[in-house]
Amino acid sequence: MKKIAVVLAGIALLAGCSEAKKEATASSAPGESTAAAAAKPADGMTGVAECDDYLNKVMACIKDKVPESQRAAMEQAIQQSKASWASIQDKAALAQSCKAASEQAKATYSAMGCKL
Repeated sequence: MKKIAVVLAGIALLAGCSEAKKEATASSAPGESTAAAAAKPADGMTGVAECDDYLNKVMACIKDKVPESQRAAMEQAIQQSKASWASIQDKAALAQSCKAASEQAKATYSAMGCKL
């Protein structure tokens, strides 16, 4: 339970950072949020390989290893991060954030029996 709380806190932190970047991007260039929505990949992924890889691995781990009673909350947190990341314009910075998220989550997910 403690490990899951750490994972959720990390996801929430990343979502918060993404929101801050999103707001900064929107305030610096009006109309970009509409462009970001239009540029969103059709499959619902972020369009950044590092982020998509991270999301796929985390979702697979949640599906396979997390008890069903805790799964919905973790899936919701991941979906919120995914939605937030998909709208970020600076894809290079997003890729770095996703790499860092993956590195930070490795120990937690490893303890659940998953490989990120």
